[in-house]
Amino acid sequence: MEIMDYNLKYIYITIALVSLLFFETNSNAELCRKWSEAQRVGSLDQDLINEASGVEASKQYPDRLYHINDSGGGHFFYTTDIKGNQTRKIKIEGEEINRSDFEALSVGKCLDNSCLYIGDIGDNLSTKPYVEIIVVQELEKYGASVKPLHRIKLTYPDQPHNAEAMAVHPNGDIYIITKEENLRNLEAYPAKVFKLPAEKWQPGSDKKLTLEYIGEIDFRLINPSGTAYGQVVSSLDIAPDGKSFLVLTYENALELNIDLSRDKIKSTSQLKKGIDYNMIEIKSLPQQESITYAPNEKSFLYNTEFHWFTAPIMKVDCKE
Repeated sequence: MEIMDYNLKYIYITIALVSLLFFETNSNAELCRKWSEAQRVGSLDQDLINEASGVEASKQYPDRLYHINDSGGGHFFYTTDIKGNQTRKIKIEGEEINRSDFEALSVGKCLDNSCLYIGDIGDNLSTKPYVEIIVVQELEKYGASVKPLHRIKLTYPDQPHNAEAMAVHPNGDIYIITKEENLRNLEAYPAKVFKLPAEKWQPGSDKKLTLEYIGEIDFRLINPSGTAYGQVVSSLDIAPDGKSFLVLTYENALELNIDLSRDKIKSTSQLKKGIDYNMIEIKSLPQQESITYAPNEKSFLYNTEFHWFTAPIMKVDCKE
């Protein structure tokens, strides 16, 4: 009887370990294997949004897109429908930092609310003593202005960095991927990934917080046949389930099968195409700096800050 009990216990332990291994190795999302050609679904009102440097689709209000203008656009954000119509301009109340450079947008949880995170993270000269993320509650209807819930002041643990890519994980953690380049000399360098855990910031505190360095991704190894413009990150969005993320470069897009909140970032040389990432060929727009998963999670949208012609909103669908 004791031998039988021992054998049963061994069998149960074996099944448990196999199950754990199965779920651990299959916890990430499967990459989309085939994407459609990019189709134009709308365009921006360039009288108001004339240098679009960020776009984000609302999950709470599925037909709504958020937008920002690049540096010099003032402390505003904009809402449109999915086609870029019904543009509304909303003033962000409060202090305005000198040399603000709005570069990124994300939607995520904040306390018991859903919020828009506006990344004032651009720093072309890499000299700013801190960058800032402005947190605004999502509302069904906005007035002409809105008071932010919080302004998160951030410093890097090593030195100032220029960045145009920021996103909020479904668990509330904030991620920034830096833009490491010298495009005048057509040179790109490994992008650094930084994290601010959700529990580290609380509304009402003006204390500067230090980001955590969690690794780097060398897009030169992922896209060796591209130019430097295809090897620097201009935008980021994390999937609604948190298990993967999109990055935009000036030439293409990539989907990476990495849950930033759970997975350790591997050495780029260990990442495998088709398993850890897929390149997505898109119709490249000049100065494309905005990408977002669509509300259905099976598509994504991107657009451009180039304002000398109509600025289209492009949509790409997963065809699987």
